Amino acid sequence: MKLTGLSFDALPPIDLPFRFFICAPFFMLLCAGVILVSGESLWLSRWQPSMLALIHGFTLGFLTMVMLGALLQLLPVIAGIGIVKPRPVACFSHALLSLGTLSLMAGFMYFDALLIYSAMLLLALALGVYIAALIWVLIKKLSQGDSIWGFRLATFSLLVVTLLGLALLARNLGVEWIPTTKMVTNVHALWGLTGWAGILIIAVSFQVIPMFHVAPAFPLWVRRFLIPAIFIALILSIAFPTLGLAAINGLHAIFALVLLFVIHQRKRKVPDTSIRYWQLGALALLLSSLLFFIPETLWNRYLAVNKTHLLVALFLFFYLMSIIQGMLLKILPFLSYTHLQQRCLINFEAMQYIPNMHEFLNKKHGQWLFYLHIISGLLLIFVLAWPSLYAAFAVSLALESIGLLAIMLKIMSLYFAVNTKISQAAK
Repeated sequence: MKLTGLSFDALPPIDLPFRFFICAPFFMLLCAGVILVSGESLWLSRWQPSMLALIHGFTLGFLTMVMLGALLQLLPVIAGIGIVKPRPVACFSHALLSLGTLSLMAGFMYFDALLIYSAMLLLALALGVYIAALIWVLIKKLSQGDSIWGFRLATFSLLVVTLLGLALLARNLGVEWIPTTKMVTNVHALWGLTGWAGILIIAVSFQVIPMFHVAPAFPLWVRRFLIPAIFIALILSIAFPTLGLAAINGLHAIFALVLLFVIHQRKRKVPDTSIRYWQLGALALLLSSLLFFIPETLWNRYLAVNKTHLLVALFLFFYLMSIIQGMLLKILPFLSYTHLQQRCLINFEAMQYIPNMHEFLNKKHGQWLFYLHIISGLLLIFVLAWPSLYAAFAVSLALESIGLLAIMLKIMSLYFAVNTKISQAAK
């Protein structure tokens, strides 16, 4: 494990990221419930109220929830400085993000104006406070420039997504802050998936792949130019959607190929579920990028699945969600071990209580979760062609969320049990 250039002196209390992480599988389970309740009609259109609830349950309740929790730890480690007053910021943002996402999902499902108003207020406060805290750190001159610039552009993208999302919600309530056009919705979705989630994952990969998997550093030209190029393509997509999307998919294909190459060059080629998630995500990203360039006429002639729906499914479920689950399987044991190790710096005799990394996560449990994720993803693809299979997908997704939750609870309960032993030994 390469730790050169990283700092572990400013880590916030571990319960702060834990509270974000533990909520993510509950929202995934809730999404499974939405699928089961909505039935075949869910898959008729992306504009279905239940589909809007499902998409935002995934993107806010799972993806953003995990990424905000991870940033609490990644900023101090990579930049050497964390969010100011992390406890009030994290507790406030987590509580309001959870309530706001629930209100938004219910508001879409039942089209209740009060719920949508509540969601607007809660999400504006939750994300506004967190984004402000991130900006306060990221405007400083920081080390590890390649990843930090990625964090900056991802944070800016999150700000754009938040403002557009609030404006779109207001438009649904009759407040015309923005033009009534699908273009704004498409920009909101693209900047959320590619700008906020996509750029952040690329920036994180520059650090975690070499650190956790003893792999070589990404090529300098990739670390320097890939993220700015994707961001420029995002801006271009506002005025020239086709050209911007083509550039984004081409750049994503380059990243996927480089990621697969770097992973292949790692020195410790032992079986690792986390690295399988990265490989699966890279292959899905490469496939979705290549499928984008198939002409519509050819696609409609030979494929019965809606092109946009399939590309979003590959990107959202097989790429973003795969990478995030894979990182959770590494980050949770690593954070637990690191925090316990720091507790022992004032009492070295307590080191005897710290479990090794493999005791935090049973390898077989991680493997079963990976297989469940693949099954869920394949069922999602099948549902796009045959909506009658929705129940099978919902059950598989529920099992996957329960499996992830069980792994998290085991790791966290072991951490708190050992932490208690260390505290007692210090008396």
